[in-house]
Amino acid sequence: MSNLYFNNQYTACEHAFDTTRKSAAIAASVLERPIESVIITDPTASTLATEDLLRRLHQREYVQAVRTGDNRALAESQGFTWDEGVYTMAVAHNSGLVAATDAVLLGDDRWAGSLSSGLHHASSTSGSGYCTFNGLAVAAQRARDHGAQRILVIDLDAHCGGGTYEMTRHLDLVQIDVSTSSFDWWRPTDDDKESDLEFSAPEDYLPKVQRALQRATRLGPWDFVLYNAGMDPFNSGVSSAVLRTREQMVAEWTANAGVPTVVTIAGGYTWGDVTMEQLVGLHRSTFEEFAAAA
Repeated sequence: MSNLYFNNQYTACEHAFDTTRKSAAIAASVLERPIESVIITDPTASTLATEDLLRRLHQREYVQAVRTGDNRALAESQGFTWDEGVYTMAVAHNSGLVAATDAVLLGDDRWAGSLSSGLHHASSTSGSGYCTFNGLAVAAQRARDHGAQRILVIDLDAHCGGGTYEMTRHLDLVQIDVSTSSFDWWRPTDDDKESDLEFSAPEDYLPKVQRALQRATRLGPWDFVLYNAGMDPFNSGVSSAVLRTREQMVAEWTANAGVPTVVTIAGGYTWGDVTMEQLVGLHRSTFEEFAAAA
């Protein structure tokens, strides 16, 4: 069995938006139509460890602002109207990733997931682009604390993961992005010869993803992989069939490599004529393909 982490605190804030609501819809779908060998698991037991990691990686004033709302501009820097549930929600989304990291590095899971989003744009000092605390950086730090040395972040969200890149330089990990938008663009530092960011149009999306995985193979082996499985390329014209193929490619790559992998849902929005039912189906495809490849 693989654990997929979620609890009701993932939707604790009053601000209604896909980032703050879709996890519940995905969880309900998985409970109604189970995915073989995937079980929904509550990450509450990881809360204290997560809050410690948040304090280690984010500036104290920022964490305090999100917790109390005293500095409203800072507390709302991700774009949400602040209430006490914003902190509760953000901690829960990060706790799911900490729990998943523990499951693959200390437990029996080869891969585990969390219905977490609102992560990769957050920096150590503020939120950005619907992202409050950077759970990818938190999970990477947790993996390093458990002894993982070669850590890879694969970010296939539509937008770039500049927040993650900034927050993980001290870990000397490798980050590979394939993006359809330049938002939160980043450039590898002069001493980083391995990380890479590529932009893609819909028509060459899968070849770019394939090249990213080939690059990851050349740079391996890896002790731990974080996969930010954004579905918002769909909003940029990448089809659902292409995105499912992408998930199959990534899932099979991690399975063939035998590397402990944590998967998170990242972006994906009911913009335009995209329905919540469609969005849930897109995110389900991630875990369906990982379960099939396991």
